Amino acid sequence: MAFFSEYQKLIARRYKNRELKKKYKESERLLNKASKTGSESMISKAMESHRTFEYALLYQNTPEFKYKFERRAKSNGKL
Repeated sequence: MAFFSEYQKLIARRYKNRELKKKYKESERLLNKASKTGSESMISKAMESHRTFEYALLYQNTPEFKYKFERRAKSNGKL
């Protein structure tokens, strides 16, 4: 899918869903903290991190990801 960057796809493959959710929540806290400071550069960095984890979570729900994951798991004998 062209909507997701290669980096977001990589993150989706590397982390389990619960780990991504934890990192997403952490990035949300950082985003709130950055917004309270008013620093645009801090907000920008926090938003970039937040977006990456959010899109990685979304990618894990796509049929493309599920197909590739199941195919790889079958070839490794895990299913």
